[in-house]
Amino acid sequence: MKYFLLKTDPQFDTSPIINGWFQKMDSRNICMGKSYHIENRQLFFIESNPITVFPDVLSFPAFMVTERLRDVIRMYEPRMLFKEIILLAQKYSKVCTYHLPIMEYVDCLAAGSILTKDRSTIIEAEIDASKMCEHSIAYIASVGNLYTIARLDIVESFLRRGATGVGLTEVKGIHETIKG
Repeated sequence: MKYFLLKTDPQFDTSPIINGWFQKMDSRNICMGKSYHIENRQLFFIESNPITVFPDVLSFPAFMVTERLRDVIRMYEPRMLFKEIILLAQKYSKVCTYHLPIMEYVDCLAAGSILTKDRSTIIEAEIDASKMCEHSIAYIASVGNLYTIARLDIVESFLRRGATGVGLTEVKGIHETIKG
């Protein structure tokens, strides 16, 4: 099975820039077991820009999706929790609702992965696909920055539904076998 890192497509350089995220949101709470610290609905103002485009995927400051992709994720992960994030540009009366998925962190990076010395950034990812077996989409554990990984089937579902702004980086998947 093929896997991909998901992020906002770099061509969407007019994506919304969210103000005050880190003052209101503790990234350590974007996980199972701590998500109750995050309100079910939050409003954030974005920098006013008349050409702001709202892609279906935002990867900074956290991985968020529009309703269209939230519905696809629910088809594959029916028990997934989401928090509603409303982005508002007052000056231009632009608003868009995103959904912050509360996903599992899976320690799926294989030994062949290359990370920065402080383990905050993935330079080249190789995953142990056997650890992803029950997840179609998840966060990658043991990395400082937030990375989202998804199986080919869910990615294809996003694209079949006309998702915009989905940046994909294919990841080499391996199955490690246990010797013993």
